[in-house]
Amino acid sequence: MSNESYDVIVVGAGHAGCEAAQACARMGAHTLLITINMDTVAQMSCNPAIGGLAKGQLVREIDALGGQMARVIDRHGIQFRMLNTNKGPAVQALRAQADKKGYQFEMKHNVELQPGIALKQDTVSDVLTDGKKVCGVKTRRNNIYNAKCVILTTGTFLRGLIHIGRFTEHAGRIGELSSEELSLNLIRLGFGVGRFKTGTPARVNRKRIDFEALIKQEGDENPVPFSFSTERLENRAVPCYIAYTNPATHRIIRDNIHSAPLYSGQIKGVGPRYCPSIEDKVVRFSEKEKHQIFVEPEGLNTEEMYLNGVSSSLPEGIQRKFLRTIKGFEEIEIMIPGYAVEYDYVHPTQLKATLETKKIEGLYFAG
Repeated sequence: MSNESYDVIVVGAGHAGCEAAQACARMGAHTLLITINMDTVAQMSCNPAIGGLAKGQLVREIDALGGQMARVIDRHGIQFRMLNTNKGPAVQALRAQADKKGYQFEMKHNVELQPGIALKQDTVSDVLTDGKKVCGVKTRRNNIYNAKCVILTTGTFLRGLIHIGRFTEHAGRIGELSSEELSLNLIRLGFGVGRFKTGTPARVNRKRIDFEALIKQEGDENPVPFSFSTERLENRAVPCYIAYTNPATHRIIRDNIHSAPLYSGQIKGVGPRYCPSIEDKVVRFSEKEKHQIFVEPEGLNTEEMYLNGVSSSLPEGIQRKFLRTIKGFEEIEIMIPGYAVEYDYVHPTQLKATLETKKIEGLYFAG
């Protein structure tokens, strides 16, 4: 059992946690970054990309403040595209397809190399308080770490519950442990906690796709980097591809909608407004005969392909069945099924503009 003291403790080592820990350390704070799994620091949970209409702006703001995301994606991007170039500059946005493992490994190494950061694998079970002030955290292994500032960047791991048809599993990502105790601790501390739901599509084997039947999508000829410090991009460029669902796809989904956790009542959380599942698209936009799918590589050293646009939590067999109705996917092989994940979040009305909680001094939420 440890009993150590730090200036700042960051819980969760995803995008937000890595940036938060590095920012604190660069400002001279003795910082502890705690992760459930050391091998998934900076892991891209969903699509292997950085940027887009909202996040692209955020990444560049982080870069202007000295953050790492933009610099790392500039080194590990495998396709760069400026979106909305047919519209005005206010709505144009940069997006980069990533070599997922390359990005993750460099970001993790940056964290490890940053002076002032201690990176540890453990699971936080309790936020410790002294009256109305935070004073540290306790972990599942009964380690106690003291600090006057704690930043929770827990993503989908607070009481994370995965759904694939009727199958459920406590996990923050498929195959990864969730954080059950911490959420209950926050409730005991008086925080109002809600439930969100998000989803991710199947990862499929590149070798089982007929790319001749798909539309090839190259990146920009003269790509623009994310970071203001990057002079030019010299990365290997890899194409993405476009496919479309069809009435046969939609018919299978409609015929099995009772098996979808979102429609069977199995999922209680609220889904994202701008990232609907294919089940949602088929039900809500029943007049549409097709929906677009972006077939994206997960990286340079893997055969996994990400099917952007067909997020699903239908049973695995139904996912395979509807995917095989799509032109080019007739022999598709699912490597990882699509799934939905429910997780707890703290209502943002309980936070100040600084993301510090109103209830407990020194406790922050992000990510």
